[in-house]
Amino acid sequence: MFWNRLRRAQEDEMAETPATLPGFGTRLRRNLPFFAIELLVVFVGVYLAFLLGNRQEAAREQELALKYREILICDFEILVSSLHDQLEELRPHIQVVRQIDEGLEPEIPLSEFYYLYDDRVLQAAFDSQNFESLDSLLVQSIVRGRVMLLSLEQYVDHLNTLMTTTLPQMHRDGDRRYYDEEGKLLPHLEAYPRLVRRTARLNGALQNVLRGEALFTLHIETMGIDLTDLVGFDADDPATPDALKDAVARAAELARFDLENPCSRSFASLQGP
Repeated sequence: MFWNRLRRAQEDEMAETPATLPGFGTRLRRNLPFFAIELLVVFVGVYLAFLLGNRQEAAREQELALKYREILICDFEILVSSLHDQLEELRPHIQVVRQIDEGLEPEIPLSEFYYLYDDRVLQAAFDSQNFESLDSLLVQSIVRGRVMLLSLEQYVDHLNTLMTTTLPQMHRDGDRRYYDEEGKLLPHLEAYPRLVRRTARLNGALQNVLRGEALFTLHIETMGIDLTDLVGFDADDPATPDALKDAVARAAELARFDLENPCSRSFASLQGP
């Protein structure tokens, strides 16, 4: 090896030098270039190993973040699909409330609503290292969505109480008088229109947050697009890169997924526009 030959040459040179001339300092000065080269080699090796380790760790974190976004996408799609179905079941009651607002006296249909949703994935967004992989805008959407979901569940609980206690008892007693002589709802039914309206309004708002904000942001990030690139985005501006326009259009399309078949697309299809 080059280093061994260099060391032997230096040792031979030192051996041929009269013993009366060189001392420890002289030998040190002669070996100093060799020591410096070895130190440099060790430093470069450690530095390269450090860089490689950091790069591998960053790659693992990026892969984990990508998989986590994919899980959230599927989870949000299932939630939106469930909310859509529940809103469809609420349609007959929305129609009845409209008739009541028009001064009519329609019969109130009996129904039960279940907004059951397992939010373990949302909890994981705040209880694990995956939280750091989420953009701040997405975190805001999740926080707002969770608050709306809790409010929606409370409205549904109150509406279900009315549907499972008061109205069934009236039906069993053969008393289907929902209105007084002036055509107004009886006192114990006055909350019905308000609960139906708020439930429907909150359901639609929550779907908009999930589709227009959370899912859109997740798809954009999964494509590798930085959300700061969307500041001032204008699809009609000739200066806007075509690749960015295509990515935004693709993300918007993916956010309008098939409600009847959520999570049907392969995650590989989310990698690019």
